Amino acid sequence: MSVGFKIRKLREEKDYSQPHLASLLGISQSELSKIENEQTKKIDFLLLDKVCKEFDVDFRYFTESNQINNIEKLEGCVNNHGTINMTPKNVLSFIETVFAENIKLKKENEILKSKK
Repeated sequence: MSVGFKIRKLREEKDYSQPHLASLLGISQSELSKIENEQTKKIDFLLLDKVCKEFDVDFRYFTESNQINNIEKLEGCVNNHGTINMTPKNVLSFIETVFAENIKLKKENEILKSKK
């Protein structure tokens, strides 16, 4: 999914009109339309930061290469046939990994917010 499509999806989930969101972001409705319709090749980092804050999403939401797939973290829990072996030890290890990563992401998000 493109950045513009993701912004549109977030906007529609909140039931915001384009003019309303554009006003919140400090841009014109036509500029937002161009972003959502992928007519703009580059999106300003500060604008994307405003979008993240408005919709309470992490910046990584917009970067496909950095999206987190927790299934990949089940190393040692999946056998050669693709069957998940979720022993209590594996489950606890997986949960600890997810919590540790969540704490790391929250810290990174706070750093980004403090730089505003």
